[in-house]
Amino acid sequence: MNASLHPWNDGIWQRLTGLRAQLPHALLLHGRAGLGKLALAERFAQLLLCEQPQAGGSVACGQCPSCHWMGQGSHPDFCKLQPAVFDEDDAADGAEPAERKSAAAGQQISVAQIRSLNEFVHLSTHRGGRRVALIHPAEAMNSAAANALLKTLEEPPAQVVLLLVSHQASRLLPTILSRCHQLRFTLPDQTEALAWLKQHKVQHAAASLAQAGGAPLLAQQLSEADYQARRQAFLTGLLHVSVADSLRLAEQHAKQNMVELIHWLQQWQHDLLSLQLTGQLRYQVDFDSQLRAIAGRANLTRLLAFERRLQAARASAQHPLNPQMVLEDVLLEYANLFV
Repeated sequence: MNASLHPWNDGIWQRLTGLRAQLPHALLLHGRAGLGKLALAERFAQLLLCEQPQAGGSVACGQCPSCHWMGQGSHPDFCKLQPAVFDEDDAADGAEPAERKSAAAGQQISVAQIRSLNEFVHLSTHRGGRRVALIHPAEAMNSAAANALLKTLEEPPAQVVLLLVSHQASRLLPTILSRCHQLRFTLPDQTEALAWLKQHKVQHAAASLAQAGGAPLLAQQLSEADYQARRQAFLTGLLHVSVADSLRLAEQHAKQNMVELIHWLQQWQHDLLSLQLTGQLRYQVDFDSQLRAIAGRANLTRLLAFERRLQAARASAQHPLNPQMVLEDVLLEYANLFV
């Protein structure tokens, strides 16, 4: 198996393993979700703790006690911090499938967790080597937790390595960013991404990759049949743009995940705007002809205002007071684009 797990991350893996001789005390692996940052961070943590690394020190042996403990999730010199709840972005990046919304209690990395980590890094090592702590996603730390981490970043104990994984590094404190060696993950070439998806038997790989904004692991997740059925049903409804159609669509989908619906609307709006301005389609490529048929009818000024409306709706979509009313309001504004 390739040591980096995903071929588009080979360059990052080589840079990481090249740092082992003079390893920074804190590394920030950042980039958009769906690129395999977490999987690579976990593989690097295993390498750092491996007692008999192979291939010139670039691959964990998989056989030593440390590697066995890592495989069982019970290494005494490894600490992993994450929220109790994850979102789809995390699942797409190789994390456990669940929901994370870092704005809500229980969905953050708390100050108590960081204090526990601070205690961990000052313990004696069990195997006489390094201690490694992984924080994912780092932007889920609340403000108290982030500030509590700073002391360890400023005065790191010897033989301690902190691995921070972030989908949104801009949300981290500047003082945290300045104390980490940063490695940025970028989107793979489309040809490479499609080849990987097809190798993994992903149906409709090109359409899924477009919906995922070019991130292969997210595309693999989005190809799931039930997700595509929900998406197709909702987007087909958007082709009918009267007020009555919008009210009917809101009633039909009011019990669905509001974050998911608003996300589809944001991509739909982006494609309508892009078609008007550039003639190019980015996300909903399987609706190419239908979008082109209606794009010219949308009012450009209202289309720009609708983008801001959707951003506001996305911010509160996790816990809307009345989902059907919110969806009706958004879809009525959508219908108004074509008046």
